[in-house]
Amino acid sequence: MKSCAPFVFVLIALLASCSSPQSEVSVQTNPVISAPEPIIEYGFEADTFLVIKNEIKSGESLGKILNEYGVSYSQIDKIARKTRKTEQDVRYLKAGNSYALFCVQDTAGRENAQMFIYEEDKINYVVYDFRDTLKIYKAQKPIEIKLIEDAGVIEKGSSFFLTGAASGLSDRLCEIISDEIYCWTLDFRHVQPGDRFKVLYEAKYLDGEFVGVGEVKAAYFNHLGQDFYAYPFNDSGFDDYFDQDGKNLRKFFLKTPVKNSRISSKFSRNRFHPVQKRWKSHKGTDYAAPRGTPIWSTADGVVVASTYTKYNGNYVKVRHNGTYTTQYLHMSKIAKGAKVGAHVKQGETIGYVGSTGLATGPHVCYRFWKNGSQVDPFKSKLPPSDPISTSSRPNFELFRDSLGAVLDSIPYPEAL
Repeated sequence: MKSCAPFVFVLIALLASCSSPQSEVSVQTNPVISAPEPIIEYGFEADTFLVIKNEIKSGESLGKILNEYGVSYSQIDKIARKTRKTEQDVRYLKAGNSYALFCVQDTAGRENAQMFIYEEDKINYVVYDFRDTLKIYKAQKPIEIKLIEDAGVIEKGSSFFLTGAASGLSDRLCEIISDEIYCWTLDFRHVQPGDRFKVLYEAKYLDGEFVGVGEVKAAYFNHLGQDFYAYPFNDSGFDDYFDQDGKNLRKFFLKTPVKNSRISSKFSRNRFHPVQKRWKSHKGTDYAAPRGTPIWSTADGVVVASTYTKYNGNYVKVRHNGTYTTQYLHMSKIAKGAKVGAHVKQGETIGYVGSTGLATGPHVCYRFWKNGSQVDPFKSKLPPSDPISTSSRPNFELFRDSLGAVLDSIPYPEAL
């Protein structure tokens, strides 16, 4: 027979509490202690390391930083060799950028680095992990994506960039709209009072702070009473922008030879050269982008030059037809398939962004020939690109109609 002692004990205690109104039953419980949540930084449990954070100082090398924290010169040499001529090349760490050292202490109390984390910007970072087998890779901090609607009306004496800033658009978003989406369609230097715009785009946030622009989902610009819609759609392997009728907003050529770039220097007949320190013509358009970013051929063609020279660095030249030729300068390296005589497709990678030759930083100088003369492609009348294909039109129209309804519903700000 099972024992009833526990039941009897509890019953006696309850009867005692009932007979004395002042008495209380006290039930003691052992508190449940849960382990604290680990602190995660850069994908690692930071509280299992001694984490030292700092910024790259001018003239400071990775070797100097690591050697002060117990990393041998032979290991530093392995890191340098493995990263050479890649996006993670340790020779090109930028002064002012942040870094973190994940260290452990030895028996003598010395701090020995196990990992080096280099922040390329607020979102992207590179991990140099030399605990066991050397591992080097890029990663991103977790970001929150919000879909944002904005609109603006250009007032007398203002500009698109000033109106955009007043409406909450970042400089980068204004650049994307003017230099990438509508660069072949509208001249933003000549916008007029009463011109208006709307945009639906992704905004990136890190710990509640705005840190960048993602994809522009749809855009609308009304210039002198004419509507210009822009919808991104992948019809032939690339995300191009098309108007409401399915016509491509870009021309026969891609709008840029590199993705997610910015124009750092435009075509000019008289520009102060940052290296030679003198005024001279600049018959190209410079696109600044991270080292190692793929460079695309902006149209189908045949490679007619693929070599290195003192001023151009590594470069490739492509003849597209009897009228047009393009050239791509300062590559870190030329792609294997971009040899003289090779046929390349529009958007095919022909090299990677670098700073070889006469260059102050990583970029591609994009040069454009028409009938044998170098011209500014943004000021030249170029042949159109293919419209939406017949097979893709039903999907495009569904996509266009849904986004168009969102654009049309975005209100303009009230006039002051």
